[in-house]
Amino acid sequence: MSDTFSGLFRDFRSFLEYPQRDILREKISFGRFGQIVGLHYLILISVVLIMSALSGIIGIDQLEHNVEDLLADSSMMWFLFLLVIAAPVLEEIFFRYPLRFKRGSLFILTFIASLLAYYIGTSYLPDMNDLIPAENLSELEATGQEVNLGAVMLAMVTFTLGLIGIFIVSLSKELLNWSSGFVKSLFPYIFFLTAMIFGFVHFANFAGDMKWFWIPILVLPQFGMGLLLGYIRLRYGMISNILLHAVNNLVPAVFMLTVSQMRIG
Repeated sequence: MSDTFSGLFRDFRSFLEYPQRDILREKISFGRFGQIVGLHYLILISVVLIMSALSGIIGIDQLEHNVEDLLADSSMMWFLFLLVIAAPVLEEIFFRYPLRFKRGSLFILTFIASLLAYYIGTSYLPDMNDLIPAENLSELEATGQEVNLGAVMLAMVTFTLGLIGIFIVSLSKELLNWSSGFVKSLFPYIFFLTAMIFGFVHFANFAGDMKWFWIPILVLPQFGMGLLLGYIRLRYGMISNILLHAVNNLVPAVFMLTVSQMRIG
């Protein structure tokens, strides 16, 4: 692959046409990482412009961001630690680390199946909230969170069965090889679904009166970032995508701290 920025862009675009787990792993240099950061902001700016246009068309109101509450309730160092170290490390381990491995792809499939089980359960299962202690239920309701215990239990059963299935498959080399071939054919879907879920979970960052069809627009930046982080993880390794995630979080964190200090001053 060319070591120019245009070469990086073409490789990323080519990867997205048909993502594969076993793409060649390459070493990363400081210069290449700088190009990756540049590509990230090129994608981010493009996506934000699209998001802003769509938000204006459908009339998305100004929403509060929960990171602002975190800043108000935290010290400067704790705020930076959570956004620049803890969040990138934990999110990358959960969302991107499994992408490289046979069992990892099976784990992602299990996680996706569990999410589907939960949302199916919310539509077709009784909430079974009478099993939750009254005071705990009232505390949840006070926060405005809706709970469907039946759906949660279905998701937990699905996830547990999935983990048992992964364990059984791992006991046999033949089964593991068979599942690897099966998962390889599904990997492009797994890759894109992982990026979509990564974006979707960040919808929880917003607070206010929201409509369900706002979700795809509000999380477009995180979806785009999820695609790039997945590519970087497979091409250059975990440290690279953790660092990129940290850089992404550092800029708004420093901006918010600066504005906060100016207001205090």
